[in-house]
Amino acid sequence: MAAILGAALIVALAAAACSGGADTAHAPEPDHLGDGPLGTVEVDPGDAVQIRSLNTIAGDVAYLGIPNQRGVELAVADFGPVHGFDVDLGTRYDDLCWSDGAQAAAQTIVADEDVIGVIGPSCSTAAVAASPIVTAPPMVLIAPSNTSPTLTSDLAGNPGLNHSVGYYRTSNNGLFVGETMARFVNCDSFGDCGSQKTTVIHHLDPDDIEASLANIVFEFSPQAGA
Repeated sequence: MAAILGAALIVALAAAACSGGADTAHAPEPDHLGDGPLGTVEVDPGDAVQIRSLNTIAGDVAYLGIPNQRGVELAVADFGPVHGFDVDLGTRYDDLCWSDGAQAAAQTIVADEDVIGVIGPSCSTAAVAASPIVTAPPMVLIAPSNTSPTLTSDLAGNPGLNHSVGYYRTSNNGLFVGETMARFVNCDSFGDCGSQKTTVIHHLDPDDIEASLANIVFEFSPQAGA
C-alpha cells in the first residue's frame, strides 16, 4: 500500500511547476506539456491537477486492481492540494488486465489534454499496451504491480523490449522473483545446488506477459545448478 501511495504522490508532484499566477507575458508560448524531459505543467488558478487511475477493477483480477485504485484515492485525500491546487482523479478507468482494454482506456485518457499522469495499469500485459500511448504526449505512467522485465530492464542497464520513457513502477522486476524461485527449487537448505531437476509449467499464451516468469525461472535454473 505504501508503494501505491507513493506512486500517486509522485504523479501529483509532477505538477510542482504549476502556475500560481506568475508573469509569463514575455515568455514564449509553451507546448501543452512544455519542453522539459517529461514536460512541465501549467495549471490555471482555480483549476485542479488532473491525474487518472487505470487499474483492473472488474473481473477475475479485480482483487489486484481495486486495492491499487483505493490506494490512489487514499493518497490524493491524504496529501491534499499540491502547491494550492487540488488533485482530481476524474474517471476511474479499467484496464481489464488485458491489452485491448488498456489500449482503449489509454486512448481515452490521453484525449484529455489536461491529464498529466496515470497510476496503473495493474497487469504487465495491460502496461505493454498502455505505456507507449500514455507516455507519448508525454505523460508520466507509474504502475503499482507490474513485474515484467520487458517494461524496464534486464538489470544490466539494457532497456526492456517494451520500455517507454516516462514509465515507472513501484513493484519489483520479475527477474528477482524468477531467480529466487529457481534457487528455491534447485538448492537444498545447505546451499548445495544441482541435485534436483526443475519442471516449469505455464499457460502457453503468447500475449500473456506474466507467463515470462516461467521463462525466467527456466533461464536461472542452470545457474542454480539444475
